[in-house]
Amino acid sequence: MVGQIYKKEMIDALRDRKTILLTILVPMITMLGLVFFYESMLSDKGEQYTIAVGHSLPSELENKLNAIEEISVKTFAKPEQAVDDGKADVYLNIPKEFDSYITSMTTFKVDVYGSSVDQGSSNAMQLVQSALEQYKNEIVQKRLTSKHIDHSVIQPFSVQQKEADEEQGVSAIMLSAILPMLLLTSIVSGAMPIALDIIAGEKDRKSIEALLLTPVSRNKVLIGKWLAVSTFGIASGVLSLIFLILCTVLFTEKLRTAFQLGDHLWVIIGASALIIVLSAMLIAAMELLISIISGTVKEAQSYMSLVVFLPIFPMFFIFNKAPNQIDLSYFFIPFLNLHALFKQLLFGMINPAAILYTCGTIVVLIAIFFLLARACFLKDKWVLPK
Repeated sequence: MVGQIYKKEMIDALRDRKTILLTILVPMITMLGLVFFYESMLSDKGEQYTIAVGHSLPSELENKLNAIEEISVKTFAKPEQAVDDGKADVYLNIPKEFDSYITSMTTFKVDVYGSSVDQGSSNAMQLVQSALEQYKNEIVQKRLTSKHIDHSVIQPFSVQQKEADEEQGVSAIMLSAILPMLLLTSIVSGAMPIALDIIAGEKDRKSIEALLLTPVSRNKVLIGKWLAVSTFGIASGVLSLIFLILCTVLFTEKLRTAFQLGDHLWVIIGASALIIVLSAMLIAAMELLISIISGTVKEAQSYMSLVVFLPIFPMFFIFNKAPNQIDLSYFFIPFLNLHALFKQLLFGMINPAAILYTCGTIVVLIAIFFLLARACFLKDKWVLPK
């Protein structure tokens, strides 16, 4: 009997084009847009910055700046105003007596004027400061050579930065932040249309009474409806994951490195599939409870808008955490544990305890919300239209 109710709800839901649109097309379009957005953030190809100056620069310094592909030097009558008006990214204020100061070994000041709030201006300032630092070191080297002093006298050691996660780096950080959020959002949006219609919609249509008058127990009715909502959530989550992986591997250069997981690939895919299934069943139980206690579809929509934000908030609490800094306590906190687990998985960290605690927490929440939904569904005051 549960199977018949499940089949009926699935057929009714698939007849609605809105359900197909929200379950499949919207998550896919969202995934595609965000993949290209984050890829553009990582690549920064074709970005050009304008450096404003008030007069011609010393030839050596100008050649050094022009050697940087992203920089073009332009002369303005009012260079500082050009930056304020958005015509240039940075104003480089070099004194006209630059060459004479260098020759006489007189200390002077160079101003780099820009806005750290503007990403383009901030990037341009970093490039200019790096070029100035390199040029300054060359000048120091020439002075030391002229006095027959070895450069190692003032530079006893050099610093070389090495990335701990060199193979994946920033791409894995980006993907570990957006992947759980996108998957959970896809599950929520995929399950929501059928969850709204499956009980709250029947209240609006006055058809819930006829269903309750059938000899089928309310427990079986509820289980059938819950499984139907879960199925749409699972389908939406799995399709979103597949579409995200395909888009990342086929259409990106930087983000695809996050999927270089080696021997752990199938373990991670299996763990991700398990998390998607359990998360879909949890979200389905939550949305079903909301649909039961809501008198109309419109009221249910108001309450379910809160569920949409649940996958987003945890991202801000864990974004700056390195995967090896996440302790086991994170995996007992609902939704935050999903973000923590995916971050570890994308960095190739397989922690059986973390997977077990996350799955156990979700199972407990499923039981809690399903029992709450059952308690409400067994009472006429919640089920019958008001």
